[in-house]
Amino acid sequence: MKRKAISRTALWTIIAVVIVVAVVGGVAAWYVTRPPAPPPAPSAIVVGWPAPVTGSLAPFGSVDPWIASHVQNYINQNMGGIYIPQYGRKIPIEIIVKDTQSSPSTTATVTQQLITQYHVNMLVVAHTPATVPPAAAVAEKYGVPLIADDCPVSAFIGSEPTGGYHWSYDYFWAFPQTVYAHLQIVNELRNYTNGKMAIISSADADAQAYDPIMEKMATAYGYQVVYVQTFPYGTTDFTSAILAAKAANATILVGVMIPPDFATLWRQAVSLGWHPKVVVIAKAMLFPSEPTSMGDNLAYGIGTEVWWYPTLNYTSPLLGINTLQWTQMYEAKTGNEWSANIGYDIALMDEMYNVLSRTPSLNPYAINQTIYTTDLNTIAGTIDYQNPFPNPQIKQLIETYEPDLLQPQNVGHYSLSLVMSGQWVPGGPWGWTLAPVYNAGTGVATYPAIPVPVNPENAMLPYTPPYFVPPS
Repeated sequence: MKRKAISRTALWTIIAVVIVVAVVGGVAAWYVTRPPAPPPAPSAIVVGWPAPVTGSLAPFGSVDPWIASHVQNYINQNMGGIYIPQYGRKIPIEIIVKDTQSSPSTTATVTQQLITQYHVNMLVVAHTPATVPPAAAVAEKYGVPLIADDCPVSAFIGSEPTGGYHWSYDYFWAFPQTVYAHLQIVNELRNYTNGKMAIISSADADAQAYDPIMEKMATAYGYQVVYVQTFPYGTTDFTSAILAAKAANATILVGVMIPPDFATLWRQAVSLGWHPKVVVIAKAMLFPSEPTSMGDNLAYGIGTEVWWYPTLNYTSPLLGINTLQWTQMYEAKTGNEWSANIGYDIALMDEMYNVLSRTPSLNPYAINQTIYTTDLNTIAGTIDYQNPFPNPQIKQLIETYEPDLLQPQNVGHYSLSLVMSGQWVPGGPWGWTLAPVYNAGTGVATYPAIPVPVNPENAMLPYTPPYFVPPS
């Protein structure tokens, strides 16, 4: 039987159908298998910063809006934003500073606003236990990543929720380090004293950590603690404490106080004739404004912790400048003398930028995991949450005096910085300067400790005081 021959027209029709089917199938397969397009990118990466711009903690936080603006402009204008792989492009950053008014309750309120109204991707926060733990509590409640510094780790961990932190991280020193640094000044001046010590502090979380550690460590060094007392904020009459310490023949005064209360205490001590040879006070004498405001050279020889200094050998990975260059820039642009908080503010920005530049997405869990793995050299030292001890000596101090920090739930949520100690002395273009006495192995040049003079107006400084940038 003969087969019918396919006409030329039919053949071309079949070929055309095959080609169409192949093309359509190929296009369909391409649509099915091609990588999905990145999701629409947000207009900005939003970072919230609760800060004590006003109120009693303003010496810490009043500069924060300027620093936030400086860093935001630097990232957006010089770098074009931050690359986020989730969106396949760089996104500008917006840093929103909200004033806490130096109030823990207001801190909680504005932190909640930043989360619920501004929908921040992460939080940065600094400056004392009055600011960091309240902000961290809100971050934990809402599941928002938070990084902090300039808050003693002792107080940060001491304020943790049940089960420990999950979203919050702190970089700073712990009180055993500060007490040790204070005692290095005391030890250097030991021969000027009778070894009897008074501990007078403000009644707050810092004192709850500092005072017992100081008493224990000072006793181990062979000092006799003859008086310990705390006072509420705003105390205007310290007569009872001064007379008790004087009656106990204390020649060493240490403690942790807020600035206005220590100024009141010290003026009254001088007026009542109590002249301890060594005075080292935490928190109250951190800023140049404090010795200036005391007047009458009363700050001469007063010691304090020094947690950042212009001649540290650190560089900001974000700004690409070292500690001295940042000091010079800050003083030139603001007309204010440097203080330690400006170093930690930039360290906070260093960490923020590092985290956001490493996170694969803006998902809070991704950001949180990225923070957890941070190992970063900043303008204030190394932040490493998995290896939090800068050296074996610090680990031993923590093991001896604050072992709670070693609990498994706490590891991974703090990293310890180095802390030095120094004394305020007159001199330099700003009127007062901070001279390091103990450098904690940082390599910063040190100066001999001096006893507190009975008549500071007539005292002669045995060295030329350090200073860095004259006012413009």
